[in-house]
Amino acid sequence: MTNDGPLESQQPAFEPDPRKFAAAQFQRANLTLPELWTYYYGIGGSADELVLDAYLNEIVELPPLQVDLLHTAIREITADGT
Repeated sequence: MTNDGPLESQQPAFEPDPRKFAAAQFQRANLTLPELWTYYYGIGGSADELVLDAYLNEIVELPPLQVDLLHTAIREITADGT
């Protein structure tokens, strides 16, 4: 008879930090913060440029919808090749 309950709950699930992922994508895209913020704001983002900068530098959190919009902005900008 095995008791897997406590052992399984001690194993942390791997979940990438969305801030680190966004920051890495931002750096790889070779964008300026104003370029990213303008696109992000244009697709419905509501955080200002200062908050976006703080998020990318792991100082503040953003609401999940804003994180999704930021990731969408980065993905769309890099897909366009701009």
